[in-house]
Amino acid sequence: MESEMRLSPEFALTAAMRTVAVLTDPDSNEVKFSALQPKKDWAPPFAFYIPSDDSEDLDLNGPAGLQHFTAQVHFVGGTHRGMQLLCQRAKKAVREMTGETYSTETPGWPRGSILVEEARAAQSSPDLYDVDVGLYRRIYTVQIDYQTEEVYEDEEVPSA
Repeated sequence: MESEMRLSPEFALTAAMRTVAVLTDPDSNEVKFSALQPKKDWAPPFAFYIPSDDSEDLDLNGPAGLQHFTAQVHFVGGTHRGMQLLCQRAKKAVREMTGETYSTETPGWPRGSILVEEARAAQSSPDLYDVDVGLYRRIYTVQIDYQTEEVYEDEEVPSA
């Protein structure tokens, strides 16, 4: 498998966070989960992630097919209890990724699918309170082990 034929599972992580009801705006269906930083107009609860590793196991013949993705995910709430509930729901959503296949047709992402072998989340910070904005935050390290199932060329259409 060539390195340019790999998919990052960020789209799958976003899909999992979409299942956390409090992160999805019922009017626009927009998920309040983004890369690197939250949008300025978001009110809590919301979450954002910072990717830190996207690698693949190697054996004597080269890439082995098992890939790893790690991100620091910041969960933000307006109250301490709200942040705790958000974190419980989000951890459950991450655990439920294990064994699932995710496909993307999202503009800007390579088209294809991945199989999540295992997904886990572990708290990696104490609970934080930001006095300047009056919000609570907890950081989790999310690790996803996955295999790229298919990557489609622009003119190919995935079979149903």
